[in-house]
Order: sequence, then C-alpha cells, then structure tokens
Amino acid sequence: MKFLLLLAAILTRLFAISPLPLLHGLAWPLGQLLYWLPWQKHRVIRTNLAMCFPSLSGAERKRLHRAYLVEQLRLVVEAGAVFHWSVERIEARLDIEGWEVVEAAAARGQGVMFVSGHIGNWELLNLYISSKLPLATLYRKPDQPALDAFICRPRQRFGGHVVPGGSPALRGMLAQLRRGQAVAVAADIQPKRGDGVFVPFLGQPALTMTLVNRLARKTGCAVIFCSGLRRARGQGWQIRFEEAPTLIADSDPVLAMSAMNRWLGKVVEQAPAQYLWLYKRFSRQPDDSKPYRRA
Repeated sequence: MKFLLLLAAILTRLFAISPLPLLHGLAWPLGQLLYWLPWQKHRVIRTNLAMCFPSLSGAERKRLHRAYLVEQLRLVVEAGAVFHWSVERIEARLDIEGWEVVEAAAARGQGVMFVSGHIGNWELLNLYISSKLPLATLYRKPDQPALDAFICRPRQRFGGHVVPGGSPALRGMLAQLRRGQAVAVAADIQPKRGDGVFVPFLGQPALTMTLVNRLARKTGCAVIFCSGLRRARGQGWQIRFEEAPTLIADSDPVLAMSAMNRWLGKVVEQAPAQYLWLYKRFSRQPDDSKPYRRA
C-alpha cells in the first residue's frame, strides 16, 4: 500500500505540471485500449448502461462504454489539479453558473447543504466550494489509515474538512447547518435498507438515502444542487449551482428523494459518459433480485 500511495503521489505531481489538454488527449487512446483489456468492472458498466439506457442499440451502448472509460481516465489525470493546483489556477478553468443562490442563502444566515452526484469531477467541485466558505464533506472512511490520509489531504487544503459517515457525523452536520455553515453530500451513494427509500433513478428503482431530506427538514437549511461537468478539449469544468425545489424538505421522503433523483438524472443525460458507471448503484432491489450477478 505504501508503494502504491508513493506512486500515486508522484503521478499527481506529474499531472499537475502537465497541460490539461494534453492529458485529456492522452486519455482517449488509453480508454480505447482499456475497453479491450480483461477487467471485471466491464460487466458492471455494461449492466448499468443496459438498465439505464434500454432504448440504445448494442452498438450505441458500446460507444458509450468506451467514452465512459475515456472520461474516467480524464478524471484520474485531473487529480493533479485536485491535489496541487492553486485556487487561482483552478478558478481560471471554471465556468461558474448560479453561485448567487449560495450567496443569497448565506446572506440570510442559512446553513447550506450542497448536493451533488458522482459525475464530472465532484472532488474539484467540492474543492472550489471549500475555497469560498467552510465546508464539511461526508465520506466513507477507508480501513487503511495511510489511504485515508492520502484522500483527505486534498479535500482539506482550502479549509474544508471531512466527516466520516455514521451517527456522530450526522449530529455534527446538523450542528454545522444550524450554525449557518455548509455541508456537502453525494446524492447517489447507496445506503443500508433502513436509511433509504426506493425511488426511480434513470428509470430504475434505486435505494436512495434520505439524509438530505432529514437534514433539510430538521434545520431549514438551503439545499443547493450542484455539478461539475468536464468541458471539451481540456478547457476546464462547468460548475453549476441551483436551488433545490421545496419538495426536497417534504414530509414524505419518497416525494423528496424522487425530486432529487430526477435532478441528478437530468444532469447525467447532459453528459452520460461522465457518470460513475462502474459503481453498483442498483445492487439492492425491492424484490431482492441481483442485477450484477454473473449469469
């Protein structure tokens, strides 16, 4: 593990000093090569694409599969920016839309909950937010302390901090929001059955955590949907913020989480190759079926 982390640290340094358009360009042939290499995750990707895009032909899904691998490699090389770029260098590559809704909430003294998904570069999105206001980001803590330190370091370098999941973390996030501060939550992490409800996502029943709804109802915070999609030809990222509908704080969590998944589904439809298709998003189903089980 130490050797792999050292190698990763060296690579992020190299990525940081290399031109982003060049790195993005190199990702294309490497992604095509990866498509033909044996990898167990290919089956997960194929299953997800078949479930979410049943109207596409087999050839169209194969093209999307290859495009996804290219975008995933572009996400990897963007670690140089996440780990080492200055605020000024990052902002020069951003096209930002909707930040005024965040400023309006802060002016009212409200806490702000940023809700995003695993699409584009979510790490860079949260890094930008943490450069503007104190931000607590919920994450799953790995078992290896060295790996934990490695992934947390960039997330905290502009003043943000990370919060491991669990009951103490939720209490801390409640307190942070009630103090008028900000937290960040990923909308598409599959929870345990007792912590979520089944609502549609891209046409499939998806066990969706109710955390966003619970925090919104208990604190009256502003809920901001946000995304950081990759722009073409290594030109940077499109960062968007928008106020969530009032339905997000509805007393019925099914209605609230359906609204959240509809928003995320629309973002995915804008840039389907940039979503995290190697994640087993639908592994828990209402009928206990196993969509990722090998036939």
